Amino acid sequence: MRKLLLASAATIGAAGFTAAHAQPATPMPATTMPVTESQGMIATQPAASPPAGANNNNNTTAAATPGPVANPTPGSVVVHINGRVFTGLYASWGSLDSVHGVAGGTAAGAQFKINPLHVATYARLYTGVDGMATNGLRYGGAIEIRENFTGQTSNSGSSAASGYTSSETLFVRRAFAYVASDTAGILRAGQGDGLISLYDNGVTTFQFLPSGNLNGGDVEVMTPGNTQIPFAFVAVAGNEYGTNRLVYMSPQFYGFDAGVQWAPSTTNGYAVQSPTFFTVVPGCPTAAPGCDTLSSSTNALDGSRSINQTAVGLRYQGKFGDIGLLAYGVYEFSGHAKYDGPFIPAGSVAALATSGGTGRFDNLSAKNAGVAVTFAGITVGGNYMGGAVNGQLALKPTGGANMNAYLLGAKYVTGPLTVGIVGERIFSQGAPQLVGITQRQEYGFDGGASYLLAPGLVGWAEYTYQHRYQGGFNFATGTAAPAAVAGAYNNVQSQIFAVGATVYW
Repeated sequence: MRKLLLASAATIGAAGFTAAHAQPATPMPATTMPVTESQGMIATQPAASPPAGANNNNNTTAAATPGPVANPTPGSVVVHINGRVFTGLYASWGSLDSVHGVAGGTAAGAQFKINPLHVATYARLYTGVDGMATNGLRYGGAIEIRENFTGQTSNSGSSAASGYTSSETLFVRRAFAYVASDTAGILRAGQGDGLISLYDNGVTTFQFLPSGNLNGGDVEVMTPGNTQIPFAFVAVAGNEYGTNRLVYMSPQFYGFDAGVQWAPSTTNGYAVQSPTFFTVVPGCPTAAPGCDTLSSSTNALDGSRSINQTAVGLRYQGKFGDIGLLAYGVYEFSGHAKYDGPFIPAGSVAALATSGGTGRFDNLSAKNAGVAVTFAGITVGGNYMGGAVNGQLALKPTGGANMNAYLLGAKYVTGPLTVGIVGERIFSQGAPQLVGITQRQEYGFDGGASYLLAPGLVGWAEYTYQHRYQGGFNFATGTAAPAAVAGAYNNVQSQIFAVGATVYW
């Protein structure tokens, strides 16, 4: 869902809580707003543009840059607390809005239907600290908190709205610390973005609206999940930044900077603990299914786990007269957990019966590249992701097809108005059960506009279309069968239109 603050919006001065309490390198302009502090409340100027999230202008490059969070001075720290609330009216239609014979609808003519109209609200909180020692060393940490949602249980005695809201919980999406030096680079550790997200930051993948556009955006998720295309380009996607890892990025030399990252697994090491510690469920009291750091298992699906996920990359940022250029490339690779169960032949009944297929997966070997050119407010560009990878950083089943994914986009920014379009085309193996039988094809389109109505208030409108196909795979049930006997729900689509507003502080 809606993503980081995009690079195109990261040039506004410090505001909000930061403006009231930070010690910027250059004194802030005087404000005429009266300060009326009472019971912890502080009056400040509203943000002129979306403020920083967990990632900000102090913790994403070797050298701190001007931006929405004040740069710390020697011997000082900058504490910031930011938030945003998304609201919108949505209308969605798709192939899985009305299905027969699924989840109990087996009687003649029985079916489940979904209301195409939605009013939705989504909240996020960001907090962090950025400091500088007297010797110039920068350091800090950041936390991003988001909102969870659940399904609804019918209640004949009430609307069930009260019970539903109590099931909405908060969770930690990002949590990382960093140390940095203008001359030595920046090292980040924790649950946070890797090179692809930090290099791209939504620019070459055209995440220019508050929703995030095609990247699992707030508009996209208004349809049943199996009609949604996983964002194969992974920049600012949860399966990329949700990994606990180490990331190093060098200082910039003549516009170039290099980086490397490493993660032993894709989860949090604390999850190894038993349920009696940190309330981990199911926990890992002994090596068994459910352990987050498994390197060997008798379960076929466990063979799809990445281990020792590593990436190296190079980025260029520069200007040629009035033309701005961003270009980068990242190679990401990993090992995988070993499947130690019985041999499962490809295409067999046993392979079709489990989402892990044969249990045999190849090491990750993915190549990602992006480029964006900006002139006179117009940005055009694209992104590529391909190699031995399947969907959103998933391992490719052995014998399956390599992935090739392409994205093209354009946007125009003038004053408070942003308008743009983006499209994607993805070819991949898809379901591991169908190796050697069929492959998956997906494409999507998104277009829309946003307008800065007032400081900290953005209005937007957006349209998204997505299409998914794989012979022999039922997107309604998530099961596979030989293409000759399975044709139901193997070709699905969805479209969504939305208007809304986002408030930032």
